[in-house]
Amino acid sequence: MRKIPIQDLAAGTKFNRSVYLDKDTVLVSSGQPITQQDLDRLKQFGISFVLTDGELVTERESAKPGAENSNYLDTNLPLSHNDETSARGKYILDKANGNKVEFTALFKDCFELVQKTYRSASEGKYTEIREFRDIAERITDHVKSNPQLPILLFAHSHSGYYLYSHICYATFFSILLGTYLEFSRPKLIDLAIAAIFADMGMVTVPEEVSEKKTALTELDHKTIKRHPVTGYQILTQRLKLKNSLAIVALQHHEAVDGSGYPQKITSNEMEELTRVFMIADQFSAMIATRPYRPAFLPYDAMKLMISVNVNRFDLKMVRLFLNKLGMFPIGSGVLLSDNRTGIVIDSNKDKPLRPVIRITKDVEGNRLRLLEFVDLMIDLNTYIQKAIPFSQIY
Repeated sequence: MRKIPIQDLAAGTKFNRSVYLDKDTVLVSSGQPITQQDLDRLKQFGISFVLTDGELVTERESAKPGAENSNYLDTNLPLSHNDETSARGKYILDKANGNKVEFTALFKDCFELVQKTYRSASEGKYTEIREFRDIAERITDHVKSNPQLPILLFAHSHSGYYLYSHICYATFFSILLGTYLEFSRPKLIDLAIAAIFADMGMVTVPEEVSEKKTALTELDHKTIKRHPVTGYQILTQRLKLKNSLAIVALQHHEAVDGSGYPQKITSNEMEELTRVFMIADQFSAMIATRPYRPAFLPYDAMKLMISVNVNRFDLKMVRLFLNKLGMFPIGSGVLLSDNRTGIVIDSNKDKPLRPVIRITKDVEGNRLRLLEFVDLMIDLNTYIQKAIPFSQIY
């Protein structure tokens, strides 16, 4: 990919291939315009260039059929209705759009720090804990000030090594749940540090086991099930992480009903931070593609967590996670009962099946050139027919 200096870009610039912050982190997808907010944020965070394999898309090419703007965060389109639901929807998308570059840069920094630290640990070299406090504080402050974060999390495209990206996703979802639980800022920062280190033991698991595409053998399972203990030992003995945070690495594969591992403890023996991270860790893992299975849709992941796997988690916490994100989580794609397509942008309290949706395609599957929103708590004749992959929203 070639480097494009930021000063060579203007608001509205489009490329026919995705534009990246680095080789793994997408800033905007193909055909999606770079906004002035994007440019301002890139300069604010000291990012001097972006990467792409694409060519500039001219206005004439943009006007061709099938070349419609696919930016789900574009709020420059005219509103279809001048009502309270439309004002609420536009405000949410404006806020998410304003935080997009900061989130993308923050996720990139988290990934790079995790990658460096875990790779060093696999070679017997260990990082000073204080390096992680800064990223933990930044993640905490970003999540607390950005209620629209789930929209960005589900849309974020990162192609880096699974373990490192999973840790970052699980950390963001942990702080999101901790915020819902009204944890103090110091407690959220501790949670972020614990989450970042929770899978440290995986550095001792051979990649041919952790990334295996076929069924795991009994020996493979035993190897993987050792990682909570080895991780806890590395964190306490080598990195000198305080026990109240390192314990999350030891306990995060336990279950509140005592069916987990390695100690088979129950809920009252688990640390509160562990019970938060367990939910975020499981949800993040389920919505990611793995060598042996495709990614679960966010709806399917949520459904499994509150049904088949419900005995694994703190019931109060998982219910809060559901009520805040929704059964069709914020940021996920849906097909409505009238065959319109959309993306969930907000939830309604205690009504997880009736969120607020931005409509992206009409009943005939044509992309909308207007900003149209529907609140299913107001439009009671419409309901969600099914969840759809993010790739089908446009």
